[in-house]
Amino acid sequence: MLPLLLLTVAASTVRLVPFFPDRKFPAKGGEAVVEFSGVDPKIAFNEVVPSWNVSPATGAALEVQIRSHGDGFTSKWYSFGTWTLDDAARRTSVKGQKDDDGNVDTDTFLPKKGASTVDVRVTLKNNGDGLPKLRLFTLSFANTHHPAASEKSPSPAWGKTIEVPQRAQGNYPNGGVLCSPTSLSMVLTHYAKQLQRPEMDRDVPEVEACVWDKSYDGAGNWPFNAAYAGSFPGMRSYVTRFRSIADLEQWIDAGLPVICSISLNIAKGEAQDGGSGHLVVLVGFTKDGDPVFNDPARRAQVRYTYKRENFERAWLHSSRTVYLVYPETAKVPVDGDGVWIER
Repeated sequence: MLPLLLLTVAASTVRLVPFFPDRKFPAKGGEAVVEFSGVDPKIAFNEVVPSWNVSPATGAALEVQIRSHGDGFTSKWYSFGTWTLDDAARRTSVKGQKDDDGNVDTDTFLPKKGASTVDVRVTLKNNGDGLPKLRLFTLSFANTHHPAASEKSPSPAWGKTIEVPQRAQGNYPNGGVLCSPTSLSMVLTHYAKQLQRPEMDRDVPEVEACVWDKSYDGAGNWPFNAAYAGSFPGMRSYVTRFRSIADLEQWIDAGLPVICSISLNIAKGEAQDGGSGHLVVLVGFTKDGDPVFNDPARRAQVRYTYKRENFERAWLHSSRTVYLVYPETAKVPVDGDGVWIER
């Protein structure tokens, strides 16, 4: 069992537990298991989302399984499916696992009420000639029944905008379901230019091919998207939940764009959500505190500002889920309080 690094925070409804296994995959044809046992986030939780970074990822395959413990019960093992970077036929989540103790809904573990700790089992397989390495593994815990209160106060991020390249999902085949790979493509291209790493400038179809979930029949599997961005050496990528828009302001003030999961209908000002979730890239704030996005759904005008109150309601639809994608050398905000990795 590997030691865990627990980021502590008091009275929180979200918590990120990161591990840095630095574990090599077995040689070609081999199989190995990494276990994280008795993971206690020190908060009540009803959702858990994993993320992992593997590089070099060619030939690598892994399966993540999870089970929960509570007062007098231990659940069965539930699977997040099989992930590979380069074998779309094998990359898939798993349906039909729901029972009285919990479920995995594509990319999110939903334990039954009263779960207090989890065990995780990661099976590593190598189908190639290289030696992939599991560099990072994270678990994002959330109590979605009691989200933190919203807030608004002037921030140094107000009036700042990061010049992230703009791309519209509607410009590509199957564009209606490509908000996540389009958002990821924009952020990776931003860092490709900033770091002078042209191999990271990947157009939307290339990203789509590497994140598509066969069972889900879509490109919006959160961990699969994070794993793709994290497969580039020197990049860090994971899914987490933020406490409030103030966390987003810290990241923009640090010059780091953030991919946010929202309800598009609610962001537009409608009273209720009318469809599946939507991914957008937060690139800044107006001088009055309204968030500025690269919204891949807006074909004619990708750069768009939503009203702050509408965005906050829309973002709460996903329990304030974000993809954090950035270079390992980046200076991230220091006030993470257990919500993001500060090292």
